[in-house]
Amino acid sequence: MAQRPLTLGTAGHIDHGKTTLIRALTGRDTDRLKEEKERGISIELGYAELVLPSGRHVSVVDVPGHERFVRTMVSGATGIDLFLLVVAADDGVMPQTREHLRIIELLGIPTGLVALSKIDMVDLDMVELATADIEEFLATTRYVEAPVVPVSGVTGEGLPELLAALDRLADQVPERLAYPATRMPVDRVFSLKGIGTVITGTLWSGTISSEDTVAILPSRAGRSSAGLRDVRVRSIQVHDREVAEAVGGRRVALNLTGVDRDEVDRGQWVVKDPTVEPTYLADVRLSLLSGTADPLPRVSQARVDHGTAEILAKVVLADSETLEPGGSCYAQVRFEERALVYPGDQFILRSLTPVTTIGGGRVIDPASHKHGTGRRWHDRLVLLEEGAPGEVAALLLEEAFPSALTRVRLEASPYLWRSATRKISAAVAGLLDDGRAVVGDGRTAGSNARLFHGPSLLALTDRTLEALREHAGHDALNPYLTLGELRRELAGGKEWPALDAALDRLQTSGDVLRTEHGYRWAEAPVIGGAESAAVEQLLAQFAGSGAQADAEAPGAGRGSARRKDGSAASGSGGGSPAEAPSVALAAEAVGLAPREAQKMVDALVRQGRLVRVGEDLYYPPDRLQDLLDRLATAMEEAGQLTLAEARDMLGTSRRYSQALLEHMDSEGLTLRVGEARRLRRRRR
Repeated sequence: MAQRPLTLGTAGHIDHGKTTLIRALTGRDTDRLKEEKERGISIELGYAELVLPSGRHVSVVDVPGHERFVRTMVSGATGIDLFLLVVAADDGVMPQTREHLRIIELLGIPTGLVALSKIDMVDLDMVELATADIEEFLATTRYVEAPVVPVSGVTGEGLPELLAALDRLADQVPERLAYPATRMPVDRVFSLKGIGTVITGTLWSGTISSEDTVAILPSRAGRSSAGLRDVRVRSIQVHDREVAEAVGGRRVALNLTGVDRDEVDRGQWVVKDPTVEPTYLADVRLSLLSGTADPLPRVSQARVDHGTAEILAKVVLADSETLEPGGSCYAQVRFEERALVYPGDQFILRSLTPVTTIGGGRVIDPASHKHGTGRRWHDRLVLLEEGAPGEVAALLLEEAFPSALTRVRLEASPYLWRSATRKISAAVAGLLDDGRAVVGDGRTAGSNARLFHGPSLLALTDRTLEALREHAGHDALNPYLTLGELRRELAGGKEWPALDAALDRLQTSGDVLRTEHGYRWAEAPVIGGAESAAVEQLLAQFAGSGAQADAEAPGAGRGSARRKDGSAASGSGGGSPAEAPSVALAAEAVGLAPREAQKMVDALVRQGRLVRVGEDLYYPPDRLQDLLDRLATAMEEAGQLTLAEARDMLGTSRRYSQALLEHMDSEGLTLRVGEARRLRRRRR
């Protein structure tokens, strides 16, 4: 089984021999800069490859100098697996030594060792005193068990023991979590003739392959917040060797295509498939070093070192008026420019002046907003910081509602960074089992299934059904609500994916019916209450023939409608089966107001008991079918039929025959050719 690559980060006071020691271990001078352009895509400056006795390959991040230490160590925070703290035997533990190890603690680097350097310059007693000094210092940190190995980068004394100790520690480094993001902070940008733009950095997590498309975020100061998107990776190098793919924890050089040198800066990020956008606000867990002189007030200005960027920010304590040295609390960081921070990211906090490290922390929520200090907000951060994966996933679904999250997107959420992939999948399966997550599209819960927060969707489903019930109770003639009306009533007019899912569930259960008129409660009465008799009387007006036709029929007058007592009025002499009364005449015949009658007619149309053929022209379905069959038969026999021929055949006026023919056109039954119609198909 191949050993996973590890990254070793050096630390230590200026002139304590870090670079000399790394040169002795690797044979590479990490301070060389001039060869970089000569050798092509090189990443030698500050970096080298170390092969341990076991054959394991380790990337070494060498940090030459105090001011560069903080930014460079932070830039490799997630990628660094173990540290090598260098302390000179002739100096012992110095202030920089203490600061560097405190920063290592703040960055959460799990393990490491101390190289007691320059033993060739002192006697044995001095080595023992320096060793005791180091062990006393380590006892005040989490690295009390870290081994101390005396070495000389000049004579080579102790180097085999140092390599063996590194090999043992490498076997003890905990497995790095499969962080659900591919990203790399940019620490250098340069352009090479014939090659183009090259950027280097430590790949924090994920993988990058040749021909991948990546984004460069956030935007540079003064430019659009969108950053650079759809940037193609032409080629990749790891320690001067071209590779097809780079994995998290390695030093990487990327040759990008379509990007100019001046479009990318140190401090930006290379991100593949970004799931977190640059932000001005982040909720964090903040820790103040015990060695700081003063407490941190509730509101302060500071420098935030994160990745390879240093950003000025306002720090607002969230659950404490002051933060004492050595203490920890929740806080909100309000950046002066957009920062790309992910949940779980560690950062260093430095004072404005003098520039010293005062603390650090971990990002909890990078998509925050300004908020108060209420209990609900506090409990939410506790859950995001410490909660089991199932509880965090349920919160993400609840906060996404009324939108959905695909299962693959939920399981790859950066907020679940603390859990292994298999545990996250099991947690989501548990949510589906207990109903806290539901599939919104009726399919099995595959990777692309849309998941909704179960309790929220259930509540919305109940509200939707209740809205349809109430509407049916208020308007029995029109129990339908359109999707737009439901959105206005339940979602403030917005397009809620959850509302569509709720309606799908109600249709599947049979509680709601959907027609071309909209949605209605399945148990809504066809016609309700005392209106039923009036509706039936009105329907009877359209079920007759010419005796009920309106005054536009040949020879018919206003008196052609049936009188209120039900007797036939004179006028049409029997009339044509094609003729039907207007709504106004039918209303007069049964003693209804025209507006009330129109509502009843609309309800009969929705129920399928009347069919609207033309403006103010309605037929019962069976009667309409008889008329259409007659017209279709005539077309079949003659090959075509004109409007005049249809009028004569039906024995009616132009109004009725034209409306019927146009209805056949709209239904796709006929094709108009000049003044005639030809039959396309019969209505089934």
